[in-house]
Amino acid sequence: MNIAGFDKLRPKLEKQYENAVFSSEDCWSEEQIREAWNAHKCKHTNEERILSRAFLTSLILEHAPIAIEPFNPFPGKFQHFNLLAEDLKDGYRLAGEKVPGVICNGTDYDLGINWQVDRSHVAPDWKNLMRLGLPGLIARAEKGTSPFHQSVVMVYKALAEFCRRVARLNNNPVYDEIANHAPQTLHEAFALAYVLHDAIEFASEEVRSMGRFDEIYIDFYRNDLAAGRLTRDSAKELIKFFWIAFYARYQGKRFGKNFCFGPNFNELSYIGMEAYYEMNVVDPKLSVLVQNNMPQDFAELYARCIRDGRTGIVSLNYDVIVEGLIRHGRTPEDAANFIPIGCYEPAVAGKEVSCSGTSHIILPIPVLSVLRSGIEYSTFEDFKDAYLEQLRKICVVMGERQTLCDLAWKYVNPVPLLSGTFDSCLEKGRDISDAGAFYNTTGCVVSYLADAVDSLAAIRYLVYEQKLCTLSELSKILNDNWQGHEKLRGIVLHRAAKWGNNDPRVDELAVEISTFISKCLFSLPNGRGGFFFPAIFGQLVVERGKNVGALPSGRLAGEPMSKNMCAAIGMDRNGITALMDSVLKVDMRQFPNGTCLDIMLHPTSVSGDDGPKILVSLIRTFIAHGGSGIQFNIFDAAILRDAQVHPEQYANLQVRVCGWNVRFTDLAPEAQDTFIHQAEAIA
Repeated sequence: MNIAGFDKLRPKLEKQYENAVFSSEDCWSEEQIREAWNAHKCKHTNEERILSRAFLTSLILEHAPIAIEPFNPFPGKFQHFNLLAEDLKDGYRLAGEKVPGVICNGTDYDLGINWQVDRSHVAPDWKNLMRLGLPGLIARAEKGTSPFHQSVVMVYKALAEFCRRVARLNNNPVYDEIANHAPQTLHEAFALAYVLHDAIEFASEEVRSMGRFDEIYIDFYRNDLAAGRLTRDSAKELIKFFWIAFYARYQGKRFGKNFCFGPNFNELSYIGMEAYYEMNVVDPKLSVLVQNNMPQDFAELYARCIRDGRTGIVSLNYDVIVEGLIRHGRTPEDAANFIPIGCYEPAVAGKEVSCSGTSHIILPIPVLSVLRSGIEYSTFEDFKDAYLEQLRKICVVMGERQTLCDLAWKYVNPVPLLSGTFDSCLEKGRDISDAGAFYNTTGCVVSYLADAVDSLAAIRYLVYEQKLCTLSELSKILNDNWQGHEKLRGIVLHRAAKWGNNDPRVDELAVEISTFISKCLFSLPNGRGGFFFPAIFGQLVVERGKNVGALPSGRLAGEPMSKNMCAAIGMDRNGITALMDSVLKVDMRQFPNGTCLDIMLHPTSVSGDDGPKILVSLIRTFIAHGGSGIQFNIFDAAILRDAQVHPEQYANLQVRVCGWNVRFTDLAPEAQDTFIHQAEAIA
């Protein structure tokens, strides 16, 4: 296998998915595959869903055309003809029959809730995959007799045959090796991870974490180094070949693929971070698990990445997250073995299916519900209590609707390719969609805290302290989207206190709301024998903002919402320290499903040799005081405005969008404007 260097092949590798050329040998046509699938369905009309899904997956892996890419160390693309996605329609139909009343995906903006069958935020047991390989996974599944065990054997045998076909068609012996035994080299380990990842995703379940990179692969690297198969430089080259495949799949237009580093850093941590800096791509994204003993040189290495525009890195407080997981019922040993399963949401590696982004509660909408009730509450405390009661009610409604989705999942999309790596699934004979994991949690993301807090603070100021309007008058003003009330809106925007400025009275509201909603969700049972798993952060701020009306905070209807744990755009007026002080008053352990603060800095604040050290100091300070997650954008507003006008000159300008990175020029204009307004606020 003669492979050219990464830099020479990079342009071709970045387009490897969109320019793939598929073989006409050793495969069936689309028509043949469809005929076989239809014949199977006719013959097995009452087959269990997991078996029919496994048959279709196997049919594609064994017979679909494979891409010819002998230039690529990690081939393995195949034409799936959209069959697995099409079959989901039958799954949703079946779910509707088996689970009366279920609405598999829904949003109620009147209540401020969202629920769904979350075919995302999952990861296989990467350590089991590396330890057992495909033959080992097959052998242990063959010991069982349930439909689940049969399905696992079927799909892994098909995946092994797929690897042999890839090896033949691409003259790549690495793929023969991973078909026949557990991986023994770093190249084999990467190839197996890539193959399983893509197979699971084409089976319609999105893998959002590739596990702890430096922990999973360090022994392969050390063994290769000792045997003379790799040098430090050739290992870095191999990492680049591996990672570019994840970038090529979506070109930075999806949520990013999460590779985790730490908390025990080793030589592969450094090599990987150097490769990340040199590649300078929006995907993959990295999570760094931080403890106070993190080596300073490694901290400065990844801080340099952030400072120099490679902002797809989030720093996560390992100890706080572990404590939160233990509070939520994980054993200390299991909690210590978490991985970020999405953007920054933790789950116990190989034991938990958290579906961390399954449901949402939009915190400011219940403010509007209480305001529009027509009740003139005599005190602000009465109004606030009514708001908290409304929060409690919508948690119950959300829980009821999401529980039906939990029950429906096994009919929609069982995924034995994923479940076969979990010890507990093999022991129970059940798919992850059927409560096969050891921990079966359901994520609920509590969103837009700043908008809710600012709205309550505005009501207290306008109605109860300054008596500038009544509740009913304010309700009408919001229905008018503040039109004709610009003076009053100006008072709200500039005089009423805002979250993110270390104002004790406002911060008390944030603490009270967050504590209350966490308690509502913490012990709420789900439909898979587990409990809801609360997070607090705001994402899709532009998209969801379009569906939220005007708020008492002065925000107009349709404007972007507040991001993650940040202040509303432009409302943190007292600097980074004040913003961090406000956020740190919230006990992050109450939200074991994750939370994160976004910080925007001007480039001059972290320039020069001391710049990375300044970033490290900010990260360490936030972590030391109980912060859970922190990430950065470093912008000059003038550069962003110029990029809007001359996008061709800024093709690689990255921005951290909630929990993933994109190219600035790929954002819609209204999303670009949110970053510009933030950058202008710190100029």
